[in-house]
Amino acid sequence: MIIGNGLERIRKALIDCSQSFNSADLFPTVIPEAAAFVVSDPYAFAIATCLDRGTKADIIWTIPYDIQQFLGHLDPHRIYQKSLEELADLFAHLPRRPRYVNDAPRTLKELTRIVVEECGGDASNIWKGKRASEVKRTFLSIHGVGIGIASMAVLLIEAAFSIRFDDLDRQQMDIKPDVHTIRVLYRLGVSQVMTEQAAVEAARRLNPEYPGAVDGPLWNIGRTWCHALAPRCSECCMETVCAKRLN
Repeated sequence: MIIGNGLERIRKALIDCSQSFNSADLFPTVIPEAAAFVVSDPYAFAIATCLDRGTKADIIWTIPYDIQQFLGHLDPHRIYQKSLEELADLFAHLPRRPRYVNDAPRTLKELTRIVVEECGGDASNIWKGKRASEVKRTFLSIHGVGIGIASMAVLLIEAAFSIRFDDLDRQQMDIKPDVHTIRVLYRLGVSQVMTEQAAVEAARRLNPEYPGAVDGPLWNIGRTWCHALAPRCSECCMETVCAKRLN
């Protein structure tokens, strides 16, 4: 297991690497312009976040763009006027749909009500000037949104919208282990086995002050270079500090 100076070298390289990514890199999409749309439109971001239940990431982050293309707009005031039946028809005609498509109309309706009635039509007011605990409560009040999604929303808001919440216990905020983060931490030599728990513990050792902060960079590295098959090691920003355990 890598410890001491070796771990610090990996942490610093990871931080340096993260600076080469932009906010849109956090959101994999089927259509490239859909990622920029999610970053530029807080309502689009909130829609995808609230619908993110068991759906592949590239599908869920593309759905707001699909809605915009189908309707010709993504105006919360106009969507607010639609009935649940009209929203169900909308989702039925999209080229990509959330897994729980029958719940999606109610989820979108409740989110949009908050955006229009409580936020003046600007979804960024869900988090601007708010504490993380309040933001979580808002998301949790929406049909289908659980604590995992609400917590993820807070982390992504900080990463994508340059918000810094002052009430987060960052030492207790872990990565959300997936195939990318698990694989990269193992290949770097920070974790000894490719399991979710090993990845969580490895991230805690790597960045104990805020383990969750390395989730995005690790995920991007796995998606961009450190593929399960045919990894592009020579192009990876972590190449000089990686243990390259490719088995």
